[in-house]
Amino acid sequence: MASVSAPASEAACEVAAWADLPGWQALLAREARLFEAWIDGGAVGIVPRAVADAGDGEMLAWTRRDGLMHVERRRYGGFADRGVAVLFVAEPGALAAVHERLHDNALGQMKLQLRQGGMLLYVLAPKSQLLDDGYEDFLETLGLAFMGACR
Repeated sequence: MASVSAPASEAACEVAAWADLPGWQALLAREARLFEAWIDGGAVGIVPRAVADAGDGEMLAWTRRDGLMHVERRRYGGFADRGVAVLFVAEPGALAAVHERLHDNALGQMKLQLRQGGMLLYVLAPKSQLLDDGYEDFLETLGLAFMGACR
């Protein structure tokens, strides 16, 4: 019987992870130093794989506005209509795994999900724009040293 309740429990964790805006907001506040260089309007998005495949739905966006980071839900209308510089596409269970670590190394878990394929990363802005807009520290925290050894 445990096998029947396990998928229901996993689904509940997944729903909770997508719904917990205050929890994500607290994470952004704790990690504020990573976002200090972002320009106002700078944003990354996190979208479930099923929504990305459908090209329509909702995503979580981490957006810098008025000098502070904010978590919000945004409409996701596909890659052409995204409004974010970087998009994370989360396989089922990936965001729940990060959410479980909100109070203890959530970005480390996000980095692990990227390495293991639980999250896919789409860089939607040119490298020069990412640098100009201040994304470097955040991306390097996730293990994405896109600058290389020579600067």
